[in-house]
Amino acid sequence: MKFSLIKINKFFGKKQVLKDINIRLDGNRVVGLLGPNGAGKTTLMRIICGFYGRSEGDILINNRKVNSKDRKYKQIIGYLPENNPLYGYMTSGEYLEYIGKLKGLTNSELKKQIGKWSAECGLVEYLDQKIEILSKGYRQRVGLAASLMGNPKILILDEPTSGLDPKQIIEVRKLIKKLAREKLVLLSTHILPEARAICDRLLIISKGSIVLDKETIKIRSLEKKFIDLTA
Repeated sequence: MKFSLIKINKFFGKKQVLKDINIRLDGNRVVGLLGPNGAGKTTLMRIICGFYGRSEGDILINNRKVNSKDRKYKQIIGYLPENNPLYGYMTSGEYLEYIGKLKGLTNSELKKQIGKWSAECGLVEYLDQKIEILSKGYRQRVGLAASLMGNPKILILDEPTSGLDPKQIIEVRKLIKKLAREKLVLLSTHILPEARAICDRLLIISKGSIVLDKETIKIRSLEKKFIDLTA
Protein backbone atom coordinates (compact mmCIF):
# COMPACT_ATOMS: atom_id res chain seq x y z
CA MET A 1 0.00 0.00 0.00
CA LYS A 2 1.17 3.50 -0.87
CA PHE A 3 0.32 6.42 1.39
CA SER A 4 1.00 10.02 0.41
CA LEU A 5 0.52 13.52 1.76
CA ILE A 6 0.67 16.18 -0.93
CA LYS A 7 1.22 19.86 -0.10
CA ILE A 8 -0.55 19.70 3.26
CA ASN A 9 -1.02 23.10 4.89
CA LYS A 10 -2.78 23.82 8.16
CA PHE A 11 -3.87 27.15 9.60
CA PHE A 12 -5.37 27.85 12.99
CA GLY A 13 -6.86 31.28 12.34
CA LYS A 14 -4.07 33.30 10.79
CA LYS A 15 -1.32 31.12 12.25
CA GLN A 16 0.17 28.57 9.87
CA VAL A 17 1.37 25.46 11.73
CA LEU A 18 2.07 23.14 8.77
CA LYS A 19 3.74 24.32 5.56
CA ASP A 20 3.64 22.34 2.28
CA ILE A 21 4.09 18.89 3.85
CA ASN A 22 4.97 16.28 1.21
CA ILE A 23 5.46 12.69 2.38
CA ARG A 24 5.33 9.44 0.41
CA LEU A 25 5.34 6.15 2.33
CA ASP A 26 4.97 2.53 1.29
CA GLY A 27 5.60 -0.93 2.64
CA ASN A 28 5.57 -2.25 6.20
CA ARG A 29 8.09 -0.36 8.29
CA VAL A 30 8.52 2.10 11.15
CA VAL A 31 8.78 5.72 10.04
CA GLY A 32 9.78 8.22 12.69
CA LEU A 33 8.44 11.76 12.81
CA LEU A 34 11.08 13.58 14.80
CA GLY A 35 11.09 17.15 16.00
CA PRO A 36 11.10 19.45 19.03
CA ASN A 37 7.95 20.18 20.99
CA GLY A 38 5.71 22.54 19.02
CA ALA A 39 7.15 21.56 15.64
CA GLY A 40 3.81 20.31 14.30
CA LYS A 41 4.10 16.54 14.85
CA THR A 42 0.81 16.06 16.68
CA THR A 43 -1.09 18.36 14.33
CA LEU A 44 0.15 16.38 11.33
CA MET A 45 -0.83 13.07 12.94
CA ARG A 46 -4.29 14.36 13.77
CA ILE A 47 -4.76 15.44 10.16
CA ILE A 48 -3.74 11.97 8.96
CA CYS A 49 -6.27 10.42 11.36
CA GLY A 50 -9.04 12.76 10.24
CA PHE A 51 -9.35 14.39 13.67
CA TYR A 52 -8.31 17.75 12.16
CA GLY A 53 -9.24 18.91 8.70
CA ARG A 54 -6.45 20.19 6.48
CA SER A 55 -6.53 23.73 5.17
CA GLU A 56 -4.94 22.74 1.84
CA GLY A 57 -3.51 19.63 0.21
CA ASP A 58 -4.45 16.01 -0.45
CA ILE A 59 -4.16 12.59 1.16
CA LEU A 60 -3.68 9.69 -1.28
CA ILE A 61 -3.96 5.93 -0.85
CA ASN A 62 -2.46 3.99 -3.76
CA ASN A 63 -2.34 7.26 -5.73
CA ARG A 64 -6.07 7.98 -5.23
CA LYS A 65 -7.34 10.98 -3.27
CA VAL A 66 -9.27 10.10 -0.13
CA ASN A 67 -11.55 11.94 2.26
CA SER A 68 -10.03 11.67 5.75
CA LYS A 69 -13.51 12.01 7.26
CA ASP A 70 -14.78 8.98 5.35
CA ARG A 71 -15.54 5.89 7.46
CA LYS A 72 -13.74 3.53 5.09
CA TYR A 73 -10.58 5.62 5.35
CA LYS A 74 -10.75 5.68 9.14
CA GLN A 75 -11.04 1.88 9.19
CA ILE A 76 -7.51 1.54 7.85
CA ILE A 77 -6.07 3.94 10.47
CA GLY A 78 -5.19 3.04 14.06
CA TYR A 79 -4.28 5.92 16.38
CA LEU A 80 -2.64 6.04 19.80
CA PRO A 81 -2.54 9.67 21.02
CA GLU A 82 0.14 10.91 23.40
CA ASN A 83 -2.30 11.37 26.28
CA ASN A 84 -3.83 7.91 26.07
CA PRO A 85 -7.58 8.42 26.81
CA LEU A 86 -8.93 5.42 28.72
CA TYR A 87 -11.97 4.76 30.89
CA GLY A 88 -10.50 3.69 34.21
CA TYR A 89 -13.73 2.17 35.52
CA MET A 90 -13.75 -0.38 32.67
CA THR A 91 -11.73 -3.57 32.60
CA SER A 92 -9.20 -3.92 29.78
CA GLY A 93 -11.47 -6.44 28.07
CA GLU A 94 -14.53 -4.19 28.35
CA TYR A 95 -12.61 -1.28 26.89
CA LEU A 96 -11.36 -3.29 23.90
CA GLU A 97 -14.90 -4.55 23.31
CA TYR A 98 -16.23 -1.00 23.47
CA ILE A 99 -13.64 0.25 20.95
CA GLY A 100 -14.30 -2.73 18.68
CA LYS A 101 -18.02 -1.99 18.62
CA LEU A 102 -17.32 1.66 17.82
CA LYS A 103 -15.29 0.41 14.86
CA GLY A 104 -18.23 -1.70 13.68
CA LEU A 105 -16.89 -5.17 14.45
CA THR A 106 -19.40 -8.02 14.70
CA ASN A 107 -19.57 -10.16 17.84
CA SER A 108 -17.54 -12.97 16.26
CA GLU A 109 -14.92 -10.50 14.99
CA LEU A 110 -14.79 -8.82 18.41
CA LYS A 111 -13.92 -12.04 20.18
CA LYS A 112 -11.20 -12.94 17.68
CA GLN A 113 -9.59 -9.51 17.67
CA ILE A 114 -9.67 -9.05 21.43
CA GLY A 115 -7.93 -12.40 21.70
CA LYS A 116 -5.38 -11.56 19.01
CA TRP A 117 -4.41 -8.05 20.11
CA SER A 118 -4.50 -8.74 23.84
CA ALA A 119 -2.06 -11.59 23.20
CA GLU A 120 0.17 -9.44 20.97
CA CYS A 121 0.22 -6.66 23.59
CA GLY A 122 0.71 -8.97 26.58
CA LEU A 123 -2.69 -8.25 28.11
CA VAL A 124 -4.34 -11.67 28.30
CA GLU A 125 -3.84 -11.92 32.07
CA TYR A 126 -5.18 -8.37 32.56
CA LEU A 127 -8.43 -8.46 30.57
CA ASP A 128 -10.52 -8.73 33.74
CA GLN A 129 -8.64 -6.02 35.63
CA LYS A 130 -9.89 -2.46 35.80
CA ILE A 131 -7.76 -0.04 33.84
CA GLU A 132 -7.46 2.37 36.77
CA ILE A 133 -5.37 -0.13 38.76
CA LEU A 134 -2.96 -0.95 35.92
CA SER A 135 0.55 0.47 35.75
CA LYS A 136 1.37 3.21 33.24
CA GLY A 137 3.06 0.61 31.02
CA TYR A 138 0.04 -1.67 30.92
CA ARG A 139 -2.36 1.22 30.36
CA GLN A 140 -0.21 2.07 27.35
CA ARG A 141 -0.56 -1.53 26.16
CA VAL A 142 -4.34 -1.25 26.48
CA GLY A 143 -4.28 1.90 24.35
CA LEU A 144 -2.08 0.19 21.77
CA ALA A 145 -4.36 -2.85 21.63
CA ALA A 146 -7.34 -0.52 21.20
CA SER A 147 -5.64 1.23 18.28
CA LEU A 148 -5.20 -2.19 16.66
CA MET A 149 -8.84 -3.20 16.90
CA GLY A 150 -10.17 -3.51 13.36
CA ASN A 151 -6.69 -4.54 12.16
CA PRO A 152 -5.76 -1.18 10.55
CA LYS A 153 -3.14 -1.06 7.81
CA ILE A 154 -1.61 2.18 9.09
CA LEU A 155 -0.74 2.67 12.75
CA ILE A 156 -0.19 6.22 14.08
CA LEU A 157 1.63 6.42 17.43
CA ASP A 158 2.16 9.78 19.15
CA GLU A 159 5.01 9.56 21.70
CA PRO A 160 4.16 5.90 22.53
CA THR A 161 6.86 5.47 25.22
CA SER A 162 6.30 8.80 26.99
CA GLY A 163 6.36 8.37 30.77
CA LEU A 164 7.37 4.71 30.74
CA ASP A 165 10.22 3.25 32.75
CA PRO A 166 13.30 1.82 30.93
CA LYS A 167 12.04 -1.78 30.98
CA GLN A 168 8.61 -0.78 29.67
CA ILE A 169 10.21 1.33 26.93
CA ILE A 170 12.21 -1.66 25.68
CA GLU A 171 9.09 -3.88 25.69
CA VAL A 172 6.97 -1.35 23.78
CA ARG A 173 9.76 -0.80 21.23
CA LYS A 174 9.96 -4.55 20.59
CA LEU A 175 6.20 -4.70 20.12
CA ILE A 176 6.23 -1.81 17.64
CA LYS A 177 8.98 -3.48 15.58
CA LYS A 178 6.92 -6.67 15.53
CA LEU A 179 3.78 -4.85 14.39
CA ALA A 180 5.74 -3.21 11.57
CA ARG A 181 6.13 -6.61 9.91
CA GLU A 182 2.48 -6.32 8.87
CA LYS A 183 1.73 -2.58 9.06
CA LEU A 184 3.02 0.83 8.17
CA VAL A 185 3.82 2.48 11.51
CA LEU A 186 4.23 6.26 11.77
CA LEU A 187 5.67 7.16 15.15
CA SER A 188 6.33 10.61 16.57
CA THR A 189 9.05 11.27 19.11
CA HIS A 190 11.47 13.94 20.23
CA ILE A 191 13.80 11.34 21.77
CA LEU A 192 16.82 10.76 19.52
CA PRO A 193 17.85 7.32 20.92
CA GLU A 194 14.32 6.05 20.38
CA ALA A 195 14.28 7.24 16.79
CA ARG A 196 17.58 5.50 16.13
CA ALA A 197 16.50 2.29 17.91
CA ILE A 198 13.25 1.53 16.12
CA CYS A 199 12.77 3.68 13.01
CA ASP A 200 13.74 2.55 9.51
CA ARG A 201 13.23 6.02 8.08
CA LEU A 202 13.21 9.45 9.68
CA LEU A 203 11.29 12.60 8.88
CA ILE A 204 12.48 15.65 10.81
CA ILE A 205 9.92 18.43 11.16
CA SER A 206 10.80 21.94 12.31
CA LYS A 207 8.52 24.97 12.49
CA GLY A 208 5.85 23.16 10.50
CA SER A 209 8.06 22.02 7.61
CA ILE A 210 9.77 18.72 6.76
CA VAL A 211 13.48 19.55 6.78
CA LEU A 212 14.87 16.02 6.40
CA ASP A 213 13.54 12.76 4.94
CA LYS A 214 16.10 9.95 4.98
CA GLU A 215 16.73 6.30 5.81
CA THR A 216 17.97 6.07 9.40
CA ILE A 217 21.09 4.10 8.49
CA LYS A 218 22.16 6.88 6.11
CA ILE A 219 22.24 9.51 8.85
CA ARG A 220 25.68 9.25 10.36
CA SER A 221 25.28 11.73 13.20
CA LEU A 222 21.63 11.97 14.14
CA GLU A 223 22.25 14.27 17.10
CA LYS A 224 24.19 16.82 15.02
CA LYS A 225 21.72 16.62 12.14
CA PHE A 226 18.79 17.14 14.49
CA ILE A 227 20.38 20.13 16.20
CA ASP A 228 21.40 21.72 12.89
CA LEU A 229 18.01 21.31 11.27
CA THR A 230 15.80 22.32 14.18
CA ALA A 231 17.86 25.22 15.52
